[in-house]
Amino acid sequence: MTAPISSFLMVVPPGWARLPAREDDRQALAATVREVVARALPDTLPRDRAEPLRQEMQKRLLSTVVEAGDTGATAVYLPVQPVDGFTPPVSIIESEVDDESDQAPEQVIAELLADALPDRHDRQDPGLREVDGGIAARTETQLRRAVPDEVAGELPVVDDRQVVYTIPVPHRPGRWVVMSFSAISAPRDEPAPSTGQRPDVGTDERITDALVMLFDAMMTTFRWTDVPDVEPTPLELRLAEIGGTA
Repeated sequence: MTAPISSFLMVVPPGWARLPAREDDRQALAATVREVVARALPDTLPRDRAEPLRQEMQKRLLSTVVEAGDTGATAVYLPVQPVDGFTPPVSIIESEVDDESDQAPEQVIAELLADALPDRHDRQDPGLREVDGGIAARTETQLRRAVPDEVAGELPVVDDRQVVYTIPVPHRPGRWVVMSFSAISAPRDEPAPSTGQRPDVGTDERITDALVMLFDAMMTTFRWTDVPDVEPTPLELRLAEIGGTA
């Protein structure tokens, strides 16, 4: 794979951060993580209590993003500040891939949607989308994450709602941007590991639905920024002011 060359804007909600994941971006990643931690744990907190938390938070964020970068991600988007005391267990992985076949984007998208058909979350949704005026594939699935045998009974089983947008870069033939959203929730029908009793409630599915809607709303702000011989629109200029740049 060649170096990523696609550029775009996407607005992220307040309290979210885009963390660059490529190996070449390690210095920028470290700086971004320091800024995120500084906002979460300001200097006004007692140093003896806050400093260990800062170090642990920096370590976890760096580890998460570096691991994603090692598997091909170009960036990771995370909510890094709670809203009303709640930080949703969600993430977005941004990556770029090259398609060395001679297939037209429409054919690739048709195959992606056909492959996803048996497992898609909403069978009424064909998955075809428009992103910045171009065709894209949206797939949505829900997976039950099994617990490894060696830690069975210690870790809870979780559901993982995954939504993936696969977007051809219109001015870079063969290049694709993939935005993968993941929301973790507690199943309503799983017994608790310690007691074997089924819980009265798990995660309200409406919360997960709302988080998926948030991601879909974010994707409506997706705009290409390096289209040859095309001047940015007023909307794109405004997005550049308030959004994150990839």
